[in-house]
Formats: sequence, structure tokens, C-alpha cells
Amino acid sequence: MATSREASNRQMVKLREFSTQLAQRLKDAPNKPTEPTRLAVRIGAESYLIEMALAGEIVSLPGIAPVPWTRPWYRGLANVRGRLIGVVDIMQLSGRDPLPPDQSQQVLVFGEVLGVNAGILVSRAFGIRNLKELTLLEGEAPATGLAPRASWEHARYRDNDGLTMTELELRELAMSPHFSAIGV
Repeated sequence: MATSREASNRQMVKLREFSTQLAQRLKDAPNKPTEPTRLAVRIGAESYLIEMALAGEIVSLPGIAPVPWTRPWYRGLANVRGRLIGVVDIMQLSGRDPLPPDQSQQVLVFGEVLGVNAGILVSRAFGIRNLKELTLLEGEAPATGLAPRASWEHARYRDNDGLTMTELELRELAMSPHFSAIGV
């Protein structure tokens, strides 16, 4: 029977392998003919699609240092490979319930092209999707009980398995006055 330490080490190796593969795919993406591909992530009960060129990397949830006098959705600062990033709970920023700690497993760090040292909490990344293989859901309202979509939440898509995903525009999020107003 494997010990919890061995299981934890296996999970870290799998996450490291996934991050390495994702980084290589992101690196190779500009060299291929342009395909409308998106990184698929889960944030709480919601699924999102993020433009590959704007996503930096996904890392295990690092230690986060709280910053006093900031809004509740601004979780604090984290050191990711020597780079200090602000960590944001996008669900809470969007007016929804905060992401529970057991669902905050990783941080999606913004790509350097955005010029913002920030990341958002995600539950997990679950692959890469080609928009050509998804069905655009035009004019679909948010699920019952959810806050209206934020300005950075764009089109909704459905895959062949019936999973609905919302396109999350990181550039628009980074430029949003709400996102930059972290102080109370």
C-alpha cells in the first residue's frame, strides 16, 4: 500500500509532466497554422476556455502571502519561479461565491504578453480544445442562481459530451478597472 507521501509525490510528478507538456504546446503554438485552440480549465463548478497565447503557465497552488487592506477576492502574493504574482479568486471578483479552499488547487499565471504579474485560482486544467470542434451557444443566459456574466466572460460553447464552457478573455480581465482596484 502506497503511503500518502508516495501518492503526493506521484501527483506532483504528474502535474509537473502536464505543466511541461503544456509549456511545450504553448511554445510550439505560434509555429503551427493558426487554429482557434483554447486551454480548458475548471474553476469551481464552471468550465472556461482561455486563449493559449495569453496563458503563461499552470502551477500547483504556492504559498500565498495575504496583503492587508485589499479586497476579499485578492488572495495575496505568491512567488512563482522568482516572480511575484497577485493571486485573484475570479469567482468572487465576478460576484459569485468565493472558491472553496478544496477547489483551489492551482494558479493559472497570466502570460507575459499581458504585462501583468497576476494569476487566477483554478480547480484544474483539463486539456486543450479546438473551437472548431465545439458548438457555439448563442445568447445563452448564465445558469440559474449565478451572477450575470462579467465583461471578461464571452461566448459559451458546448462540446460533444455536453459540457458547457465559457470563453474567458484574460486581456479584458487584466484591463478591467475592477481587476486593478485591489485596495479597500
